[in-house]
Amino acid sequence: MKLLQTFFIFLAFTFDCYGLVWPTPNPAFAKGESIESFVQATGTGNVSSGLYGMVREKGTKFHEGLDLYGIQFDANKEVLDPIFAVLPGKVVHVNEDSSKSSFGIYIVLSHKTGGLNFYSLYAHLDSVDNGISLNHFIKEGTRLGRMGNTAGGYKIPESRAHLHFEIGVQLSDNFQSWFKSQSFKTKNLHRDWNGLNLLGVDPLDFYQSIRKNQSVDFKSYIKSLPKVLSVKVRSHTMPFFIHNNPSFLEANGLSKPEIAGWEITFAKYGIPILWKALAESELNLKNGTDIKLTRYNPDYDFGVEPALFVKNSSGIVLSNELLLNIEKLFF
Repeated sequence: MKLLQTFFIFLAFTFDCYGLVWPTPNPAFAKGESIESFVQATGTGNVSSGLYGMVREKGTKFHEGLDLYGIQFDANKEVLDPIFAVLPGKVVHVNEDSSKSSFGIYIVLSHKTGGLNFYSLYAHLDSVDNGISLNHFIKEGTRLGRMGNTAGGYKIPESRAHLHFEIGVQLSDNFQSWFKSQSFKTKNLHRDWNGLNLLGVDPLDFYQSIRKNQSVDFKSYIKSLPKVLSVKVRSHTMPFFIHNNPSFLEANGLSKPEIAGWEITFAKYGIPILWKALAESELNLKNGTDIKLTRYNPDYDFGVEPALFVKNSSGIVLSNELLLNIEKLFF
């Protein structure tokens, strides 16, 4: 009976054109209902606080995901909702010790599509299903675990149990070395799947784009994002991000020994969407300069995501967050 129930849930929330599954059994989004029907608010009660973006603490704190509440409960009002893999993928990280992360118990899946590698993340789980183990490939709709309220370092009330869901790209495969170079007081217990190494987009915007047939998959969604700025970076190396996402590389015939740097175009949400290798003559950076803003869209409305550039007395400069992400890309 349980298998049959899961099968019908899978059918109900699959987007036929892509095989994309909603991560919880709540049918509200599929029915086109308002966000109040599926988004979990924080203690403020403001439903927008459960969305992606600068939605916490009066717009000063960033939330990189979508919080979804449960609809199935036992007699003690404990949430029972199963959590599903949204796409076919490989299990790359499972944390079952809730004290080791602000995500609590969480799972990360890796997905591939046409030269793009991306992740989906499922956090604050009560438990992970027995069949979910590292390096296993699973189908969309596979049950991953059960919704919960686990979190390390703070407490989520049972009444606000929810799934924190993310989808985006991984910045580096050398994150641990970058982490060690910083002055963090805590250890990195999650290798390259630490949240600081993951760059998420707005999950709800992605799902809406698929539902409206504006995108056919995650790759086309990423490619459609508006471009915000471009920078030149001095580096003779080819970063992991390009090896991992070759669809973002613009071919120009340069051999590896000829590469002196890169021009990187960043799209909405800070995604480094286009990479062009540059020869020394094209780099045109002053001595002692490793990063230079080459162009930006001054009229771009950042909306929910953190700004990629800021205005000060010197003019337009790259934001600290963007500079940190560039550092991770090339570390």
